[in-house]
Amino acid sequence: MTTFLKRMSALLLGIAFAGISMAQTHNDGLEAMQLENWDEAITIYTALTKKAPTDQPAWLAMGSAYLANGNKEKALETFDAAFKANSDGVYAMIATARILLLKNDQAEADKVMKKAEKLARKDVLAKRLIGESYLYDVPGTKPNFTRAEEKLKEAMDYDSKDYPTLMSLAYCYKEMPNGGLAAQHYEYAVNVQPSDPFPVYMLAKVYRTAKIYDKFLNYIDKAISLDPKFSDALRAKAEFLYFDRKWEDATDAAKALVNNARDVTIEDMMLLANLLYITKDCAGCSQLVDRILKMDGSKNYLRRLQAYCHYDNGKYEEGLNILNDFFKQVTPDKVRSSDYEYLGKLQIEAGKDTVAAIGNFKKAMELDSSRWPLHDEIGNLLYNKRDFCGAAVAYQTNLDSVETPSAVQYYRLGLCHYFCTDDSLHFEKAEQSFGRVTEIAPEAGIGWSWRAKAMSKLEPDIENNPELLDEFGKAKPFFEKFIEIGETDPQKNKRDLVTSYEYMSSYFFLKNDDENARMYLTKLFELEPENQTGKDIQQFLDGETPAPPMNNGSGGKK
Repeated sequence: MTTFLKRMSALLLGIAFAGISMAQTHNDGLEAMQLENWDEAITIYTALTKKAPTDQPAWLAMGSAYLANGNKEKALETFDAAFKANSDGVYAMIATARILLLKNDQAEADKVMKKAEKLARKDVLAKRLIGESYLYDVPGTKPNFTRAEEKLKEAMDYDSKDYPTLMSLAYCYKEMPNGGLAAQHYEYAVNVQPSDPFPVYMLAKVYRTAKIYDKFLNYIDKAISLDPKFSDALRAKAEFLYFDRKWEDATDAAKALVNNARDVTIEDMMLLANLLYITKDCAGCSQLVDRILKMDGSKNYLRRLQAYCHYDNGKYEEGLNILNDFFKQVTPDKVRSSDYEYLGKLQIEAGKDTVAAIGNFKKAMELDSSRWPLHDEIGNLLYNKRDFCGAAVAYQTNLDSVETPSAVQYYRLGLCHYFCTDDSLHFEKAEQSFGRVTEIAPEAGIGWSWRAKAMSKLEPDIENNPELLDEFGKAKPFFEKFIEIGETDPQKNKRDLVTSYEYMSSYFFLKNDDENARMYLTKLFELEPENQTGKDIQQFLDGETPAPPMNNGSGGKK
């Protein structure tokens, strides 16, 4: 390496370290403590103590961070380091009192703390550190908020405009919790440092906890206006709007987060990718997922968003290719029920093997029982393949999980039973299903028509068993009900009316009621003049031919 390059490298390295050093301030540590980012606070205070080993306030704050982070031993060690940094003076006494508190020697700690209070009469920082001695404890143990409040208020009485003290007292109230006083003291801090976005942000957090969401958004926007790169504020706004299901606003906020924030995480980008999918920005979603995968290939499961989006936008082949590739790479623990569901849907729309699609729907339901309605999709697929028996099973399984099935669902089930000839009871089951249609939607003619057709298949075979004539007529009331409805639009209902008139004319013919038989024949010939069943009955009534064999299993006239 040349001398010039060596000098440049040293210069750049020095600049880099200078930047890091500049970032590590007591104010940064205060913000980390307020946000309860204990690891970050420890890192900041560690840097400060390395830079200035006698910085006792930094040692004391680091000890509080260790304690709040659950590391009591490290907290004791750090408080001891604070004492050793300068064993004389008020900060050494505070460190000693904190060590005694951790050792549960309350009486001796109180004695030492009283001496510290006397020495701290004109030192607001010391007064604040005394108060903060009671503000933190290991997780699961409630700090002595009452004592912390008392001592922090004494510090505030001494200097009502000391920003760190105001922030500590506000945090104390937030944790107690006392939202009103927390908001009040964060407001005081805002007034002291009006150009600082952080107390504004903390004020917003208090209002969010209090579920006063309009004020939360108001203060979040104020914080962002003071610092458009403020990561925490930008993230809080995007996440709030996301969970509030305000998709368009959330997308705008997430874009601001990813494009402007000082510290953008992969999780931030994933949030935006989800929102781009929800708002159907398929191109934007796909580009962002590719960007995320270049940063972290383990996030391959995000490809599902690309595939889902292509399905919603009708790009079935493209979506199927992506999802197939996704399944080749993803680990089983990352697979969701929806992945199998969309794979099945894409296979169907892309014209692929429906058997494979059915298998994927079943896998989706195995992973998530709430996806039970996919049995309905399976039923549709089997019905289209004319596997009526299989479709009937799928439809019935879905109906069993539906609290209030619809008439349409029973209608489809009825059709499947009607055409499922492998089942010896298929007409009985069809009639029952169509019966539920007529109960749910009595004004719909189609239910009555199909119920009548199914019941007509259950009429006695009077051609071979004339003694059963009295039992003939099971379908009559259902055909009559359909005729009542169908005759309001004869052209629309022509086919089913023809079937109904055929049955009714046959019924009255067999019952020797020639007048009604002729009436229905007239209606029949108006719709279909060359109807053969009607002609056969008409010829017999006119004495021209012997009694014809009847449809629907009926025999000749007695």
